[in-house]
Amino acid sequence: MIISTYRRPEGLRRAVESLDRQSRPPDEVIVAAWEGDGPTLDLLGDLRKSHGAPGTPVELRPVFTRENNVTAKENAAIASARGEVLCFMDDDAVARRDWLERLERHYLDDTVGGVGGRDVIWLDGRVLEREVREVGRVHWVGRLIGNHHERATGSRDVDYLKGCNMSYRRGALSPLDARLSGPIPYGFEIDLGLQARRRGWRIVYDPEVLVDHYPSTNYAANSPEIARIVNHNQTYVLLKHLSWTRKLAFIAYTFCIGDRNTIGVTRAPLLLLREGWSVPDLAAQIAGKLAGIRTYLRAAGSEGHGVA
Repeated sequence: MIISTYRRPEGLRRAVESLDRQSRPPDEVIVAAWEGDGPTLDLLGDLRKSHGAPGTPVELRPVFTRENNVTAKENAAIASARGEVLCFMDDDAVARRDWLERLERHYLDDTVGGVGGRDVIWLDGRVLEREVREVGRVHWVGRLIGNHHERATGSRDVDYLKGCNMSYRRGALSPLDARLSGPIPYGFEIDLGLQARRRGWRIVYDPEVLVDHYPSTNYAANSPEIARIVNHNQTYVLLKHLSWTRKLAFIAYTFCIGDRNTIGVTRAPLLLLREGWSVPDLAAQIAGKLAGIRTYLRAAGSEGHGVA
């Protein structure tokens, strides 16, 4: 069980306490933190006093990194973990009591490499949800359908999971790509899912595998810094995994249309009429896409993974 954290001590405390209440207790809890994160270090000192001794909740083991980014933290935690199935949850989430029990059931099928579920998003005491049919899919042109937090019926195979509620067999799990490093954790879940799928593993989404999610980060598409990171990471990841014909279709799609987080040029005039949008905001979208293409070309040249 892995939680990557940064300066959310109260959220982290709630997350760890929800793991103590599991009907199927975790074998270990690894908290990955930056070594300069004082509030988290203080909390971990308190939590370790109450975890790991005989008769106390499951062992809690911290892992510290010199770099303050999700890639470094998750990779350090993965390397440190002892289990065959690694589960991931965010520090602003709380697991339902049967979370691990429901995840574990799916691994009775040897073809399953990853399992995840729904994160019930709470904002101002209200649940954000609607009924959806598609979850976790990458359409032919590279259009992403997330919807992991929405209401859906029935387990199904998907292309990728959401990082706040996911798990992978060790054999299906790849180290996080350091080229995705950034101040916000976007894109690595898509990369992990597509990597596992390419290796022949099934990725299962079960809407009854539940965590309650209290997000404290706003990935606003009209924030230039966030726009550059999201567009870079999404462009790089999809070019990394799509076939050559799909790569060309995706480039045309993302530059012309895009999705709600990666805006294309044909949608720009309408957005400029909305409050909160400006030319620099939209320029950051294009700059991020171009940077993602450059990252992909450099990676393909140095590692030879350009053919999907």
